[in-house]
Amino acid sequence: MKCYYVLVHGRLDWDAVSPATENRADAFRPAGFLCHRYVLASTVYTAQEVAFRRVRENLDRRTGWLTAKAARLQLEAEETVQAPIFKLLKPDNRGHTFYDEEN
Repeated sequence: MKCYYVLVHGRLDWDAVSPATENRADAFRPAGFLCHRYVLASTVYTAQEVAFRRVRENLDRRTGWLTAKAARLQLEAEETVQAPIFKLLKPDNRGHTFYDEEN
């Protein structure tokens, strides 16, 4: 097992009318986000899958967008590299850097 750093890019495809954002002009509906995770895994592919699961669960726990079916989420690994094992000792940075429009 190795420690991997996975930079995750998430794209959000919003439902035109959803109960979570219906009739709310101020509803926060970003186009996507970036975040990272340090994970313990045996392969790069497994590291990406573990990071995706953790990101998906955390995003839904914080926002409820996925459970409410307000948005569909597509995840991709922008970068996956082996990292020093001590990085796993740090608490997860569970934040997301959201953006409004893709360039």
